[in-house]
Amino acid sequence: MIGVFKMSTGFKWKLMDIHTHILPDVDDGASDVKEMAEMIAQADEEGISVIVATPHYGICNPDYDPAKVQEKMAAARRILKESYPHIRLFMGNELYYSPGIIEDLKCGRAKTLGGTDYVLVEFPIDITYDRLAEAVRAFCSEGYRPILAHIERYGCLFRELDRVHELIELGAYTQVNARGFLAGRFEKRGGWCRNLLKDDAIHFIASDCHDSVSRTPVMRSAVDAMLKAAGEEKVKKIVNTNIIRLIRNEFI
Repeated sequence: MIGVFKMSTGFKWKLMDIHTHILPDVDDGASDVKEMAEMIAQADEEGISVIVATPHYGICNPDYDPAKVQEKMAAARRILKESYPHIRLFMGNELYYSPGIIEDLKCGRAKTLGGTDYVLVEFPIDITYDRLAEAVRAFCSEGYRPILAHIERYGCLFRELDRVHELIELGAYTQVNARGFLAGRFEKRGGWCRNLLKDDAIHFIASDCHDSVSRTPVMRSAVDAMLKAAGEEKVKKIVNTNIIRLIRNEFI
């Protein structure tokens, strides 16, 4: 279980980024330790006080090396200890759904988020709705709580609020990338993210950061945009209440 952490300074709520690719040279995220340090500095500026490293795991990252990941985690923790002692770092994975992925979780090769029962799961963008629902059932039947990564990308869910709510009823949780709220109001993805927000169909936002230039750990500006779109009550639930429940490994 992740445990308790201190509130970051300069922002209304604790911000926690549950979807990041800050570890260098383990997937398509940070290229080296220098870039990882830059991304951590950016996260700090965004008011993020907890980071979950979620390197890709599965057929999309066949060279995944657990020993190398632990080595990079140690390097990240050294940076945090020296320069950002108020930020806590935890391990997870972004699991690419495929046969055998649940067995990898059960034996410990793949990781849940910070040792909780929550798992971050990515799917092909062209996955069918029936296959998505089947995957949710499979995770839940084994006691896991699947968080569907960047749901705004999946064609079978786009502008299908009923389907999103059906998946939630099956036991799924939803994560939207923060940058979705920085898109223009009339852009397809930006409008869809705002519809999901207003319809109470989002449980988490996360940066899904991959580098220090074009896919940085954005959070604060996205939260500001969410507040303008839907008001404090809805946004607080996503960026504060739900996060606390995840930390405590409680159901949402």
